Amino acid sequence: MPVKRVRVGVIGLGTVAQIMHLPYLASLPELFEIAALSDVSPGLLAAMGEQYGVPADRRYADYRDLVTSDLDAVLVLSSGSHAPQILAALDAGRHVLVEKPLCFTLREADEIAAAVERTGRTVMVAYMKRFDPGYLHGQQLVDKLADPRYVQINTLHPSEDQYIDIHGVRRFGDVPTDVVAELDRAQEALLDEAVGPISDALRFVYFDVFLGSMVHDVNALRGLVGAPESVLFTEVWPIDSKTPSVTTMLKHEGELRTLYTWSYLAELRDYFEEIAVLSSAERVRIQFPSPFLKHWPTPVVYQRMESGAMLESRVQASYDEAFREELRAFHECVVDGRRPLTDVADARADIAILQQIMAALAPEGLGGEAAAGRAA
Repeated sequence: MPVKRVRVGVIGLGTVAQIMHLPYLASLPELFEIAALSDVSPGLLAAMGEQYGVPADRRYADYRDLVTSDLDAVLVLSSGSHAPQILAALDAGRHVLVEKPLCFTLREADEIAAAVERTGRTVMVAYMKRFDPGYLHGQQLVDKLADPRYVQINTLHPSEDQYIDIHGVRRFGDVPTDVVAELDRAQEALLDEAVGPISDALRFVYFDVFLGSMVHDVNALRGLVGAPESVLFTEVWPIDSKTPSVTTMLKHEGELRTLYTWSYLAELRDYFEEIAVLSSAERVRIQFPSPFLKHWPTPVVYQRMESGAMLESRVQASYDEAFREELRAFHECVVDGRRPLTDVADARADIAILQQIMAALAPEGLGGEAAAGRAA
């Protein structure tokens, strides 16, 4: 029996769409047809339509027109909170693969969960690390660890432009000013709801660093050792910077703790991201490459004692690309009705943890859901 080809529409044609999602959709023609595109930039919409052979009458400035066209599923890859696009797609009867973050607030996540229940459609969140062959190999090793005591996460994040520029990402700077203003207004309202009137720098850190990057590590951590019970402390420095360092300590059930440092170090082009799960007798280190490099393996280092000697193995499980494997998994959800590994509940839990991390910093002006969760 031939495999069902899923007709997809893509909302948002920016960096991650151009580097990863659109090329890998096109590389899986037996699974997907790129049937419609939407973006608020007219120039970008035209350019990507020509590049991927999408007819002019299937290119939409308004995502609401796309979701009601003849599609099976929608990829939501736009910036900001994705709740409006997801809800519109679900109400139109479409399955959804959405880039992180799912949304900015717990309230939005609950609305999306209710819409999934009401419509019977799938929402899968694009945490590509959970589909990375190296991560999956490391996960198997972590599952066998006896009494893990300490998790250490380090992310050293250089300037993204050093990676993005090699891909020739197209930008046109032609988004109408009224559209930009409305998007900014909606985002500021959601930030009020999420974290309240904290400083502009910390509001930026919440949506760009926490929800834009740290969310991946929080989700990967939960996939390895489960969710933390509480946040013991958080420090952000320099406190008034939009390119800061963040350190937080998370408490898990029993004696397990996670120490997580994310640091923006712009100039040195050496992206480093490692999740290390450590016990008294064994250590598993999962080392992720830059998310802007394709088919770059994720090495796993495993250390243990054997006959009085310390042994270390370094495994490169596969050159399969996590973004591509994620698309294969989404196809199974759409065609076979499989429940997504990374669903709305999974993403909601990440947002809740990130709000707790901000609340543990206790910045002046903290409000919204983060303050309410801290009080609870």
